[in-house]
Amino acid sequence: MELLHWLCGTLTVLLWVSAVRCQVQCNAGTAARQKRIVIRSPEAGQMGDLDRCQYRVAPWSSLVCQVRIDFERLELPQPQLNASTGTVECGDFLQVQRFRLCGRNSGQHLYVPLRSGQVLQLLFRLATPLSRQQSTWQMTLTQLECPRDSLAVSSAPKSEVQQPRVRPFLPYLSNLLPRTIFGGQTGIGSGHGPAAQLIQSLTSPSQADLELLAPMGCDQYWRSQTGGIVSFNFAGGIYMPSMRYSICVKGALDSEIRYKIEHFELSKTDSERAGPGYDADCRSTVRTPGRVSDYLLIPNSYVVSQPELQPTYYCGNGLAGRELVARPPFVIHFSSDAQTSASETGFQLTYAVRQSPEQMQFQQQQVEL
Repeated sequence: MELLHWLCGTLTVLLWVSAVRCQVQCNAGTAARQKRIVIRSPEAGQMGDLDRCQYRVAPWSSLVCQVRIDFERLELPQPQLNASTGTVECGDFLQVQRFRLCGRNSGQHLYVPLRSGQVLQLLFRLATPLSRQQSTWQMTLTQLECPRDSLAVSSAPKSEVQQPRVRPFLPYLSNLLPRTIFGGQTGIGSGHGPAAQLIQSLTSPSQADLELLAPMGCDQYWRSQTGGIVSFNFAGGIYMPSMRYSICVKGALDSEIRYKIEHFELSKTDSERAGPGYDADCRSTVRTPGRVSDYLLIPNSYVVSQPELQPTYYCGNGLAGRELVARPPFVIHFSSDAQTSASETGFQLTYAVRQSPEQMQFQQQQVEL
């Protein structure tokens, strides 16, 4: 009886601790290895002595393929104009793989890919004492696991498809459990007894991971049918320089997406001419030094008030208040160059995914039949 009480208590600890978010420290000598990690800026007294703050995160398991970073709070100094080069640069920044972020980005998120065994590094650069006083951050990193041999599984016969597996809860505690209680000699969860089945259920595929995984090539991924999207540093009044990223929204083949543009100010080739810009106004087909290349790419889209207008690239400052409709896949690609102007304040929009009119009409016809 005492053994059963001990076993139940241990399983309770496993379930409870698995949901706890581990907090890692700046410039630690070792890499953190947890499913969910919280990163917070050091206390004010410590920040004054730092010119850089680095965090290292090791993969939670061999199946980790993505890390979702949620910026609950990310407040850094604004990008500044470099007078010698005439370009905008982040003097103080957060570097995560190819992304260099500065300014105000609370509420944003990013997905970054992770190769097997790769350690993810997040580097904060704090150039001046003033910037250290102005900087604060808190973010949650969630490691996401892909199904094992997912490419092979997708092409295998149905009878041969194996269920994906994820890392057991706190595997370093497995040696504390008596192996004989599970009816096997190969460790925790082996055998066919009731206890073994319970342990195996705890290590079954994580539906939460499969739901959170972003499609390949998506740097941001929105899973709800309605929501709002803003450019990075929208709250700071200027979008990030030299940035390219893709924003994806979950949808289905028989649906469409409607974007309502709340705010839209991107530079364009003919900056003297007011109003929206499309395609060649936003991105020249010939690459030349210093060319304007700020745009929001929305494929398979059209302007609701002018359905004959079906551009791919959008820029300028006349789209606010308009609505766009696009067909799947639901992806937006944002690109910015290194130059800046007063019109480069970014974009803010809301979206709604709904069934396409063609599908609704088809369903109505089926009902009538």
